[in-house]
Amino acid sequence: MDNNVGYKKNRPIILLIALAGMTAYLLPYFRYYYYDAYLAYFGINDLQMGALGSVYGALAIVGYCLGGWVADRAPLKIVVPGSLVVTGAAGLILLTKPAYPVHVAIYAIWGITTILTFWNPLMKVLRTLSRSEEQARGYALFDMGRGILNFGSGLLIMAAFTALCRVVGDTRGMTGLIVFYALEAIIVGVICYFALRNRLPDFTKTAKEKDTNFAREVLKALKMPTTWMLVIIMFTTYGVIISYTYVVPYCTAAFGMSAALAGIMGYAANGFRFAGCWIGGQIADRKGLSSMMLANLVLMAVGVAGLLVTPKSMKFMWMLIISIAILCMFMYSAQALHYAIMEEGNYPIETMGAATFIITPLGYGAESIMPLFNGWCLSTFDGISGYRVMFTGFLILIAIGFLACMGYRHFTKERRAELAKLRAGGGAAAEAEAG
Repeated sequence: MDNNVGYKKNRPIILLIALAGMTAYLLPYFRYYYYDAYLAYFGINDLQMGALGSVYGALAIVGYCLGGWVADRAPLKIVVPGSLVVTGAAGLILLTKPAYPVHVAIYAIWGITTILTFWNPLMKVLRTLSRSEEQARGYALFDMGRGILNFGSGLLIMAAFTALCRVVGDTRGMTGLIVFYALEAIIVGVICYFALRNRLPDFTKTAKEKDTNFAREVLKALKMPTTWMLVIIMFTTYGVIISYTYVVPYCTAAFGMSAALAGIMGYAANGFRFAGCWIGGQIADRKGLSSMMLANLVLMAVGVAGLLVTPKSMKFMWMLIISIAILCMFMYSAQALHYAIMEEGNYPIETMGAATFIITPLGYGAESIMPLFNGWCLSTFDGISGYRVMFTGFLILIAIGFLACMGYRHFTKERRAELAKLRAGGGAAAEAEAG
């Protein structure tokens, strides 16, 4: 990994990867933002719409499990751009308003091209683009860029779609939207290919030279206590992140906030995300990845506790805003470190996929479990009590994550000492090279 030019010279490429990370998911998920228009355009019903999401979700689970194998065994410069191109090409088929079975098949294809052949390989590409002592800034720039691009482009596209529908009608407006998303995926994929083709090491060649066996590497990762610490850290932090959407209705229920104002609070998370990723990335590369993760967990707990203790009155709106800001900033800072923190463990980049084969599906398993927990809280306990039980559950999750992070630090003392030396001795050299 030391053979690349490092984070500073690779920042434009990392931002391109952030654009790719946003673009890949526009087609599979745009149906949620244009729900009624989508139903009318394709002449399907709510049950059929739900089935599309189920098919995509089922393939995504398989993709998270097997994506690590793809990351270690397939050429990254081909599978990442190729996934985008195939995603866009499948989107163009939607323009024919195909029979429903074909429609389902397209979502199945997207489950493969946006997860199996894309996500874990993309995470490995990101790790390759920054030196060992720069991992936090690399992943933070990716997450920061993806969040801002998604937010800004979402508003612009929504406005453009609304204006277009007024001029040419809803049907042509939806056609234009699909064409835009599909061509964007194809174009970004082509650009990524030319940007990455001479920049990434040939990991498939390295695997052959070292005669690595993927199953053996997975078994090795399974035996490492750090692997299970990382699973817990990812699960607990991501569990809170995907549950943040409940903060908006809580503001309405507990504080009598208008729907518009509560919505603004929801959108404000994007600004806090930018700040949190930037702060977390800078500090983590200077003070240590797991040190910043510990800080993230503590500050997430402070934010959640603030939601619980803030008096239910608009007079204390300032306290609520501060709590939400702290929670948002540091939960997204934690998310940016999910893969960066692997640098402190004994996970060579050549076999990173073997570790993510375990860590990614189990860590992201929170996406399946937390909605059930949150729904149980709100259906079992009346009114504000449901939210209080939910937020208390978040605090328990964060405490478990904190203990796991402490355990991770215990098992990574030697590697953390090596990285500390790199930070101390390599900073000046990196600055000179960048200059």
